[in-house]
Amino acid sequence: MCGASPSDYLGLVTPDAPSGREEAVSTSLVGLSGELAGLVQANAASVVRIEGRRRSASSGVVWSADGLIVASHHAVDAEEQVPVGLDGGRSVTAKVVGRDPGSDLALLRADASGLTPPRWAESGTRKPGELVLALSRPGRSVRARLGVVSAVAAEWRSPSGGRFESYLETDVTLHPGFSGGLLLAADGAALGVNSAGLLRGASVAVPAAVVKHVAETLLAHGSIRRGYLGIGTQPVALTPDVRSSTGQGAALIVLSVQPDSPAARGGLRLGDVLLRAGEDTLTHPGALVPSLDAEKVGRELRLRVLRAGEERELVVVVGERAAA
Repeated sequence: MCGASPSDYLGLVTPDAPSGREEAVSTSLVGLSGELAGLVQANAASVVRIEGRRRSASSGVVWSADGLIVASHHAVDAEEQVPVGLDGGRSVTAKVVGRDPGSDLALLRADASGLTPPRWAESGTRKPGELVLALSRPGRSVRARLGVVSAVAAEWRSPSGGRFESYLETDVTLHPGFSGGLLLAADGAALGVNSAGLLRGASVAVPAAVVKHVAETLLAHGSIRRGYLGIGTQPVALTPDVRSSTGQGAALIVLSVQPDSPAARGGLRLGDVLLRAGEDTLTHPGALVPSLDAEKVGRELRLRVLRAGEERELVVVVGERAAA
């Protein structure tokens, strides 16, 4: 590597570069540019405009040729008569089939047919540094932004409770119409649906496998089943004596208990400190999420609670959260 410059490794042309190399690099860039433009053109019809809010439009991705469209839950306020702008300038209306705040997805049915779904990617591991294209349609035309995968992790839970088979973040700048747009891999496969509502300040994509699961479930049932206790909590540091006896430095203090909720019926009170839920230590609100999965609805949940300096166990039957 001695004597090599960054330009050598990045394939950049320096002023004293041989003309042959300059031509080769130029040809490569022209080829890459053409391929990217081709990907945008090939997938433009799969991205639509969603006028789900009064002052700003978001994007959506065609799910099926007969009018099903996947959009961002947080960007769609109305339930019916949602204006949708299709490729080519035609406008139609849609209604919400179902929502899943946990994955920030909503499924819409538009009054349209003959639409073009993208080619969804098969499950597979992505690597940081891979090129991606983010397609959106905040206006009549499709817009494209080039970026790279900036972070990947296996199995992730969103702050709102969605369970993802993988975490996929890009460096694409958040821009008007970003949410609900399509994320494409360099081979043209649809990696997922972009969202600015899952993690504050981050460009996160809902992976294709999660989009498929949520869309199919919403189409069949109208909602995603999620557990519910009916409490508001906040992390709290434990005193040295409690820390010594429990082996944990923090827990969750109960700030609110909804009347006639599963928590209220189970005996939880304002000011109780939650130490554990089943075998899970509770040091932050997200630690409760695994106890509220769909399969936990209707089952007993054993809570270890600190009340007035005394540990006790309460049993709560997990309820089902009402559809948003």
